[in-house]
Amino acid sequence: MNQALFHRFHGLFLISGISALIDQMAWQRLLVLFAGGDVAAMTIIVTTFMAGLGLGSLLGGSLADHFSIRANMMIFIQAEIGVGVFGLCSAWLFHDVLYEHLVLLVHSKAMTALVLFLFLLPPTLLMGISLPVLAKLVTHQLPNMAGRIGMLYAVNTIGAALGAFLATWVLLPAVGVEGALRWAALGNAICALGTFFGFRSVKVEETKDMPAHPLFSRKVPLCLSLFFVTGFAALAAEMVWFRVLGALAKSSAHTMGTLLGIYLTGLGCGAVVGSIVVSFVENAWRMFLRLQGLAILYAACGMGVALYLLGNSSLSCYLASYEPVDADTALSLLQSWWYGDLKPEHATHVLTYPLLHAVVPSVIMFPATFLMGACFPLMQKAAQNDEYHVGWRTGALQCANILGSMAGASSVTGLLLPIWGSAGVFMLLAAVGMLLLISGLHGLWRISAALAGTALLIFLPDQKTLWSAVHGAQKDRVWLAEDASGVSLLKRDEAEPRKFVVFINGIGQSWIPYGGIHTILGALPVMLHDKPERVALIGLGSGDTLHAILSRKEIREVCCAEIVAGQLQTLRTVQNDVGAEAVKAVLADSRVRHMACDGRMMLLRDDKKFDVIEVDALRPTSAHSGMLYSEEYFELVKSRLRPGGMAVTWLPTPRVAATMRKVFPHLLVFGDVIGIGTQEPLRVHWTWLQERVDMPQIWSYFRSTGIDLHALLIAVAGPRARITRLEADPRQETNTDLFPKDEWLLPSLLKKAYP
Repeated sequence: MNQALFHRFHGLFLISGISALIDQMAWQRLLVLFAGGDVAAMTIIVTTFMAGLGLGSLLGGSLADHFSIRANMMIFIQAEIGVGVFGLCSAWLFHDVLYEHLVLLVHSKAMTALVLFLFLLPPTLLMGISLPVLAKLVTHQLPNMAGRIGMLYAVNTIGAALGAFLATWVLLPAVGVEGALRWAALGNAICALGTFFGFRSVKVEETKDMPAHPLFSRKVPLCLSLFFVTGFAALAAEMVWFRVLGALAKSSAHTMGTLLGIYLTGLGCGAVVGSIVVSFVENAWRMFLRLQGLAILYAACGMGVALYLLGNSSLSCYLASYEPVDADTALSLLQSWWYGDLKPEHATHVLTYPLLHAVVPSVIMFPATFLMGACFPLMQKAAQNDEYHVGWRTGALQCANILGSMAGASSVTGLLLPIWGSAGVFMLLAAVGMLLLISGLHGLWRISAALAGTALLIFLPDQKTLWSAVHGAQKDRVWLAEDASGVSLLKRDEAEPRKFVVFINGIGQSWIPYGGIHTILGALPVMLHDKPERVALIGLGSGDTLHAILSRKEIREVCCAEIVAGQLQTLRTVQNDVGAEAVKAVLADSRVRHMACDGRMMLLRDDKKFDVIEVDALRPTSAHSGMLYSEEYFELVKSRLRPGGMAVTWLPTPRVAATMRKVFPHLLVFGDVIGIGTQEPLRVHWTWLQERVDMPQIWSYFRSTGIDLHALLIAVAGPRARITRLEADPRQETNTDLFPKDEWLLPSLLKKAYP
């Protein structure tokens, strides 16, 4: 195949990569509704997706070597059509069938993994087929084989990076999940039609029948083993990178997609350069070991250097701050700066978002992923020694790398993070990188590399140093717990020694001692309810909301779901400190059933109903917050309420209020910030509410922790408070599972063009 035709395949395979990543991000969004939004569920989703890709790679390699060039072309076309058709049906399949009808039939993680694997197998199998089939299609001569296969991988990976950016910043905010899937299907159609009409009249030289070399040459098993190890290291690095960088940036819904795009860009660019220079490399095996070792060493050590530099920069104030800068606010600031109308008080914040979402991640990830990508064609050169098993060996190498990635994701989630934390994973990566590097060197270079690697291991930050730096704090002022579910950290306030600020994954959530909006959220509904006996609370935080709920002695059980399991552990570490007396009371209350799980999944699986169901205050721009602000969520809450029950939530936007009102016949809004939805009209009289608050048991409960509940409630429910009975408005936009507008929407993109 001549160079011009080869470049045509580059363009088509790039579009295929764009569509594949858009599909992946949309499917992941849908599948968390079925599997849950906790890290264990996310790991199951990722590994089952990868399992299908791995099997597809093996199948594609086997098919490629047994069929003609024309047949391989048709396999690629059919695979693109199949993925596109599945993508068009996937919103219905994953949401309406899997989530709405099958979720209650699945009772274990193993069964969840099996069901997800079966549902994801058709599209991922077809996606995995593509690379080995195209590798066989475009390679007929051994000298240029590694470069051509590497370039195919490169353009597909760069396409995947573009897909991550497009899905995050354009498609999901503009058209939602279903719209994004339609655009991905259009990309698949372009690939299929472009291949069919662009190459049907081209004369392709078929491979001659000649005696084939053995399927397993001497180096192939070693190549597969090493590609497994490097896949493990790459996924382990990705997971701890994304965790620490997400906490640094105080992540929003747009953070993970942006980080993924940067990660894939590095891999793709490295593969481009590696494919160009691979023909000049004499010992591909030794060069692979050197580059991969350097990549993993940089992955382990770059974060520590970056944290040191950030701690001594102006960004340290943001790291220590409570509130995040969301994507829309960042765009608004950048637009104001561009048009010259930026307010002076915002000048120090205008570059915070781009620095922590683009510049810092690029400095930390790009060099390592660039080297990893450059290693792909080197491994192809080491493993490919004849043109008769190109497809199988390409597919087998891809499968080995995917299996290593699956092992890395599972091990980091299930073993390494709970035992060692992120700092321990960085140390493990440094050790692996050092071993690979010294394996590729000899003589004095090997000794020097071993000494340098050992020194790096010694100077890597420990767990407390790492997370103190991420939160802009001193080591002796923090208490932390990290496991697979996330990072919980309590920081003693420098200005008020009796005050602790609660951070979860880098973002401020609440504080100790109690008193404020979280107390109001917990106390108001249980004071309004005549006899609350069973309450569901999504989100533990500092325990403030839970503490207020427990003030009613009539309550027999509170089911409290917290997705970050370590939060309970950090609260236990400070419960005996001055100012944290209420924390100890909350943790000792036998009426509370603490659950480390996804709150929506808890409601879905609890067969008993509740008198009050409440979500602790949640920022609407947080990742997956739309799951708790959508029509479908409020419908679930309504179905789980007893007669006279109340649904309670913070109302951060008018769209959340409109969504809640669409589901509940009656919605009272207190002080424009707290919504209580009911089936029957809720009457609020300050006189009898005040009498309930002044009951000796209630009064003494709050007074013992220094909380003036009367003063807090009068602000939202007193005679002069603003209490609105919201009427339904069919013209008002709402949030749905398939289009969580408050989570993704970026109105600042259009503000200047359409004021």
